[in-house]
Amino acid sequence: MTEQKDVLLSPTVTKVLDEYLEVLRADEEVSNEAAGQLNALLRKGKIPKNDEIDIALSPPRKKDKS
Repeated sequence: MTEQKDVLLSPTVTKVLDEYLEVLRADEEVSNEAAGQLNALLRKGKIPKNDEIDIALSPPRKKDKS
């Protein structure tokens, strides 16, 4: 299996993603962890699948202490 490398993003796209991340982190309904995961997903330079976006925005599941 070949390894895919991330695509180099243009300065304009990078600026838009920087501003988008700032807005996401300011949103009280989006956790910083979710914002970071979505940010990483978008910076890969390819169109994310719906499932990948859902996973990135899903709150982390709490582990049972049993």
